[in-house]
Amino acid sequence: MLQAVGRSHIEGCSMPHRNALTFCIVLFAMCRAAIAADTVMPTSDEVLEGLREFYRVTARADGSFQEGVDPDYLGMSDCAYSDMAAVTYAVTVHKTFGWKLPYEDKTGKFLLSRQKENGDFFNVAGTVDPMSAAGRTYNTTQGLVALHALGLKPRFNPLPVFEEILKKDYKSLPPYSTSFFPLAYLCAGQPIPEKADRGIRELMVQDETGFMNDHVAATFHASHYYSLVGEQTPKSEEMVARILRDQKPDGSWLINMPSRDRHATFDAVFTLLHEGGDREDCRAAIQRAAKWALSCRNADGGFGHYRGSTSDADAIYFHVGTLVMAGFLKPVDPLPADAHLLSWGHLIPPTTARKAQAKQSIKLSGWVGGVAFNPAGTHLATGTADHLARVFDIDSGEEQLSLKGHQDRVSSVQFSRDGQRLATGSYDRTAIVWNAKTAEIQHRLEGHTGAVMSVAFSPDSKTIASGSLDRTIRLWDAATGELVRKFEGHGSWVNSVAFMPNGQRLVSGSSDGSVKVWELSTGKVLKTLPATIAEVRSIAVSPDGEHIAGGIRYGKIKVWKTSNWELQLDFEGHRADVWSVAFSPDGRTLASGDGDWNRGGPIKLWNLKTGKQTHGFQHTGEVLCVTFSPDGKSIAAGATDKTAKVWSLSP
Repeated sequence: MLQAVGRSHIEGCSMPHRNALTFCIVLFAMCRAAIAADTVMPTSDEVLEGLREFYRVTARADGSFQEGVDPDYLGMSDCAYSDMAAVTYAVTVHKTFGWKLPYEDKTGKFLLSRQKENGDFFNVAGTVDPMSAAGRTYNTTQGLVALHALGLKPRFNPLPVFEEILKKDYKSLPPYSTSFFPLAYLCAGQPIPEKADRGIRELMVQDETGFMNDHVAATFHASHYYSLVGEQTPKSEEMVARILRDQKPDGSWLINMPSRDRHATFDAVFTLLHEGGDREDCRAAIQRAAKWALSCRNADGGFGHYRGSTSDADAIYFHVGTLVMAGFLKPVDPLPADAHLLSWGHLIPPTTARKAQAKQSIKLSGWVGGVAFNPAGTHLATGTADHLARVFDIDSGEEQLSLKGHQDRVSSVQFSRDGQRLATGSYDRTAIVWNAKTAEIQHRLEGHTGAVMSVAFSPDSKTIASGSLDRTIRLWDAATGELVRKFEGHGSWVNSVAFMPNGQRLVSGSSDGSVKVWELSTGKVLKTLPATIAEVRSIAVSPDGEHIAGGIRYGKIKVWKTSNWELQLDFEGHRADVWSVAFSPDGRTLASGDGDWNRGGPIKLWNLKTGKQTHGFQHTGEVLCVTFSPDGKSIAAGATDKTAKVWSLSP
């Protein structure tokens, strides 16, 4: 009405009058904006009271819930997608605050009635086809979440639903479906199977900002996924940086308005809370988000997806979840059982039981093929796919040296025992001996016809061994760079070499499936240990020389006694290739690293006597190399996600 009158009036006015009227209209709009800005926000008690009234009005006698106050309202987003959404989110909100549902017994019966004998939960109303992979995944997850929150078991085993979808159909699901799977499995009482876990992680491909599909919702589901499985999220720092950049001045994250990101603010807040830690900028962003969420509250006690939009059961959960994560709304104390499984993680504590956080995480510009501590344990050397070796201060993480000289990826690094030299091996088919203080090249070791995969200093630092894809091992004089001896005998690539502590023998592991022990003075093979029909990816020798460990393709770890060459340990330590093994300085512990496609790899510590795992750490990339610090108090690992991480082993 005002706009119509205004247009008519302006068209019939002289220019000064038009300008005056235009000014009045603009002033009126500014006043309205100022009044809105100064509106007093509700208290937490008022919000909770309004929510209870909303649910009182929308509760149906059969235990389900309307999508909104108007019985004819069909809902938006999840509620328009499936009528399983409104009831599940109502259960979640009630359990969050310790409220009893209006018809709690009937709600349980309603949910149980929505399951078929094949395990599927299904929707009656909504846009999703209940027979589609997306519908089956969504409905069955929501049904399990709600029943688990109510302490009820489904009538039929739901896991065959996911097992069937995980055979093929999961690849066609929207990218924001990933964390449905671990959530559903946990609600059903077990972790997601390893094969399924691996398949889903292959879909979670992140760009340089840490985002999936340039979409905050898909990115949130990655963060939620790793929270549920208890691992660090790859590229978490990049995620946080982009989310902070993307926040709008009003506190929201409506990045792709208005259709794709109705839950963007919840998604962003969850990710900031769990990936940003206790950073001040993250806390400030979350508080701005809470104010925006409150601005979406309506007079009926509910929340709309945006300011002024209809109150919606779906919008209520996500705004309430945002306010809980921001600390504005306090959940029941103590929290309900398995609170982390209530919908999309608004009650997962930021200090969730993920594997221990690294005390240092060093970002590099290529995958990390080698890591090595200097003898003092104060610096870490890295060899990376950007053709460089570097040396970093452990405490500060600052780069101290950049060693430029290779023409291809650096696969291996090792300090001499006196810390004066650093040896590197590269895919450019050379090894280089560097001055570890000045980064000057002392010797370039040339002669291999294949990539140099491993380098090692002898215990007296006078000799360097290099193992290559050309199936040979070469010994070099560290002082002169001259070739001392060439060892031939492996039938395939030499992936790893290590000296025995007495300095008279060398051990090698090869893709021909064997571990060989060589006599340095003659170049003869003293012992061949048949390790596998696959490939030996890595070997290590214990500090006392009494054990040799081999990391083998497809997850196998073997340990031999050197006194009689008997196999002491033989076990499946990982689910993918064991690219690296290392003994602790006291010889009691063996570390191993796991590498597989598009998946953060674990570093596991094993008791050498029993073969039992004693500890573990989680990297954010495929682990290619591990090493202990000289004092045994830290462990470092490099990975394909272009990071080297250092963890403390102290309590």
